Amino acid sequence: MDITPLDIELVRQDPHSNDCLRACALMVFKYFDDSTEKSDIWRKLHVYKKHSGLSGGYFSDLGILAISKNYNVTISHYATHWWNKDVLQAAKKGDKALIKTLKELKKQKDWAGKKEIAKSISYIKRGGKYKIAYPKLETINELLIHRLPVIMNVQAENLYQEPKEKYSHSVVVTGKKSDKYIIRDPYLAVEEVDKDELYYAWVRNGGWMIMLYPKEKTEKVPAIKQPKLIF
Repeated sequence: MDITPLDIELVRQDPHSNDCLRACALMVFKYFDDSTEKSDIWRKLHVYKKHSGLSGGYFSDLGILAISKNYNVTISHYATHWWNKDVLQAAKKGDKALIKTLKELKKQKDWAGKKEIAKSISYIKRGGKYKIAYPKLETINELLIHRLPVIMNVQAENLYQEPKEKYSHSVVVTGKKSDKYIIRDPYLAVEEVDKDELYYAWVRNGGWMIMLYPKEKTEKVPAIKQPKLIF
């Protein structure tokens, strides 16, 4: 099945930086005719250096930024190596139960883990949604059909098929042509990825993706209704 690519202009990250999520965020905001400038994203979406105990940018931080700009935001993942089964079950019961269980999980984590969970709790309290689900390419297809871009986190060594590239990386998925997905890759500017290769790189990173779109109608998106996703 082909899906016409969204009209998204590539934004490259700064060389030797961890700015991939910043670049992806700017691409998506621009797609929705948002007036946000690069300097605003770089200032408001923090990127952590490894010496801090954290690393790179976080979907929860992007979600908080997007919510402040009156966007609907949903983060989906199935990172069972990070969220235990109690949290996964709590997520099905609603935000109150999820926050309570995340606070319990936070007690078991190291300093960096506590910071990450605090970000998740802050994101939920501001109205952000989490969907705990097995990663499925059908979900990506449904979003693209509704003309909604997807930012996903992948393992770079699998995306690039280069063992030295051992890190998490963000890309924007914009369309599909036959058995290949069209992406906007802020690092090496890869344009097409075999569906199985993309899926494997995505699953190895826990199936993380973030979907965001403005609550207000825009010229680009005259009337968005959140699609019935296949989770």
